[in-house]
Amino acid sequence: MPGPLPKPAHERQRRNARDLGQVTAPTGEVPAAPHELGAEAVAAWSDYWGDVVAGVVRPADTSLAVRWARNLDRYHRILEMADAEPVTIGSTGQPKANPLYDLAYKIEASVRADEQQLGIGPLARLRLGVKLAEAQTSLADLSADIDAEGVSDDDDPRSLLTG
Repeated sequence: MPGPLPKPAHERQRRNARDLGQVTAPTGEVPAAPHELGAEAVAAWSDYWGDVVAGVVRPADTSLAVRWARNLDRYHRILEMADAEPVTIGSTGQPKANPLYDLAYKIEASVRADEQQLGIGPLARLRLGVKLAEAQTSLADLSADIDAEGVSDDDDPRSLLTG
């Protein structure tokens, strides 16, 4: 049988709550990408810093973001080399998968771990407890938008039923 429902946030007494509060997009410029990154890694770097979730990153976390970008670049470069020759010849002459794939998947594991910490991906954002400011629109805001557009009763499809 499941336990009791959790208390509302304002009644909780524990201090290890995961809720980071409302996070807004970073207002500064995108930090310069690490040197010698490939196009895919530079695009990912720019996308990350332009996303709301980058608002939780503090200056001390910059090395984590740099490691993520460099490993992402390594992953793409190694995977490209492996894809150029997916099958190689083993020591006894048998065909086998390029060993670079193993290295790429090891680097991918590091990239995934960094992405979890940085909040990249929907599940990672949920686990961080980030409330994205851009996604929070109140019912009052939606009503105000409808009123501003001048929606009349004639636009209501239910009016066809009532005559």
